[in-house]
Amino acid sequence: MAIIDYKCEDCGEKFFEIVNASNRDKVICPKCESKNINQIFEGKCLGGANKSCSGSCSGCSGC
Repeated sequence: MAIIDYKCEDCGEKFFEIVNASNRDKVICPKCESKNINQIFEGKCLGGANKSCSGSCSGCSGC
């Protein structure tokens, strides 16, 4: 299983999904239900020194 970041090309919504090989091609936008999505890299922080880090800050030394 993997956490994958996506962006909907129709409405611009950014979201993530936990996917595996069997459901990766079934991901749809949670906002507009479009299948016109692309994988993006958002650089999530999942721990490190700063446990409260959201992973969306620039130049974070805790991630």
